[in-house]
Amino acid sequence: MPTTCRSKATLLSLSLAAGLIGWSAIHAAEDPKSPAKPTESQPVTTPAPAKMELPFPDGEKWATATEREKLAYLLGITNMALIEYQLTGPSPKYRTTVPKLIKSLDGTTLRQMMGIIDTYYKAHPDQQKRRIFEVLWFEIVESKANAKSQESSAPAAK
Repeated sequence: MPTTCRSKATLLSLSLAAGLIGWSAIHAAEDPKSPAKPTESQPVTTPAPAKMELPFPDGEKWATATEREKLAYLLGITNMALIEYQLTGPSPKYRTTVPKLIKSLDGTTLRQMMGIIDTYYKAHPDQQKRRIFEVLWFEIVESKANAKSQESSAPAAK
């Protein structure tokens, strides 16, 4: 029975996180240059029923994003990971990357993560199609995890 409750809680948490991320994307897509004038009435438009798939953001999207959008994206990832970590603990029963993500990002601010990703894309203009999460994972999480494992496996000085 606890597994069912945990599954429901995980599903609810992920749905909440996805909803918040979707809201941020919609909010970010609004054109700030042409705000609606309060005296003008806007015509009612119905959205087209066409299916629109949201692609995983890459370096091209990152370069054009505002600082607020970048921080919101990183906040969404870290919040989702923290929620799952709180639900499963440091040793979950199933395979997940969340404990490694949480431990590697411990002490790293959103602005530091944003700076590392900015620096990566500037240093690698040929990698603009690489997804942001890949850069986050391989340039921040993996590098910190490897550094920590090398520290712990280094022989103790006598």
